[in-house]
Amino acid sequence: MKRKFLAAVLAAAMAAGTTGCLSNNDSKEKDKDNTVPTVSHSDEGQGAEPVSEGRTDLITESMELMRLKYSEIPEISSGPVIKISDTTVKPGEIAAVTVSLTGADKQWTKCGIHMTYPDVLECQLSNIEELEADYEPGSAIKRSMGFVAMDWQNNLADELIRNKNRSLFFTAIFSEDTPGADGDIATFYFKVPDDAMPGTVYDLGYFFMDSDMFRDINDDLSFEKYAFEHLQSGSITVR
Repeated sequence: MKRKFLAAVLAAAMAAGTTGCLSNNDSKEKDKDNTVPTVSHSDEGQGAEPVSEGRTDLITESMELMRLKYSEIPEISSGPVIKISDTTVKPGEIAAVTVSLTGADKQWTKCGIHMTYPDVLECQLSNIEELEADYEPGSAIKRSMGFVAMDWQNNLADELIRNKNRSLFFTAIFSEDTPGADGDIATFYFKVPDDAMPGTVYDLGYFFMDSDMFRDINDDLSFEKYAFEHLQSGSITVR
């Protein structure tokens, strides 16, 4: 209970009131106004090619703002790399999507990250009322004091609405004595539409908010800068 409480406090500070993750009941009417047509983000039925593994071409306005935020922070030659997996499923199936980490073994102490997914997908929830995402924890967060993952459905940012995206926010916190490891952070689950056409590619990317973070033991912003400037996107391809 204590572990989850500590992570929940961090999640609330970073997400509540800004992402709408924790205000499901208060924002139902606004969410109706923000609903967008459920259309695919790729050329269904046109033989769309699967997206290549580890691509980093999904540059958005929020990610450009991230680059501006860290523009005066010194560069480092190597650091943490966060990656969303590429996976394939049949129409109507639930895709398992894993977020993994390299280059930060026994160095990182907390994170807060928004990943994006097309709104035609259904993020699987463990708690519908609280919008808590269902997940399988990975080895990277095994020693964390707590981990929270929440689906952002309400009070969406204009960029997300315009791009027909939603976002999944996850956060973890560690003690300085037991920092996080490399490996899988967590696996999340998304249901693909029953009528999805083979060859459809659903892009999985990132949305940056000023409160997002990826900190090491020394709170080195160069470490955090490297993490956000080297995010690797993923995909779900319908076979």
